[in-house]
Amino acid sequence: MLFAKSQIENAPGIRNDTIVYAPIYRNASMFKRSYELMEDMLKVFIYQDGEKPIFHQPILEGIYASEGWFMKLMQTNKKFVTKDPREAHLFYIPYSSRLLELTLYVRKSHSRTNLIEYMKNYVDMIAANYSFWNRTGGADHFVAACHDWAPAETRGLMLNCIRALCNADIDVGFSIGKDVSLPETYVKSAQNPLKNLEGNPPSQRPILAFFAGQCKLHSIHEEQQVLHLPKGS
Repeated sequence: MLFAKSQIENAPGIRNDTIVYAPIYRNASMFKRSYELMEDMLKVFIYQDGEKPIFHQPILEGIYASEGWFMKLMQTNKKFVTKDPREAHLFYIPYSSRLLELTLYVRKSHSRTNLIEYMKNYVDMIAANYSFWNRTGGADHFVAACHDWAPAETRGLMLNCIRALCNADIDVGFSIGKDVSLPETYVKSAQNPLKNLEGNPPSQRPILAFFAGQCKLHSIHEEQQVLHLPKGS
């Protein structure tokens, strides 16, 4: 890890790169070197603990499919995944926030306490059975979750994890610099997940974000908002 850190901090400058679109990165050279090292070195251990359907059962269709496809692709990956936790740089907790809600939430109870408690018990279990959680307090563990309730489900002990969340709202606990924004993608067909997923390359998209509805958008109440990128961005 110290070698990787040194390589990233001393990354050579890049110019006219055909893959990395420099203006959207804080430091394109460091990002590119970091990505190259990740491709060469990264190892992830996936916990086999946990029962279906909440664990190890990805949802591959619908608006929560991002977390499911991430789980499926991780579990079938041979390059990054290791079966030896001693080799791992990161530890993946393969749970489905959507299936946690469908399995345990009591309709009309307006309470998510049992969901939060369920995840807490899981962390207590892996912390008791393995040394890896306690070694870093969970800082090298991560989850990928797309349900709106995922920030609540991963409170308490799991706040120290890296959380890839579709609900990347700082008002409900998203931590900038640690957590990761996971794009919410509506997958209509598990057999053909790329169907109807199209659009212009990022450099040709003038609209940064679009919102239509009556829900709160990061403390701003509006019916519709369109954020346009300035020319040259």
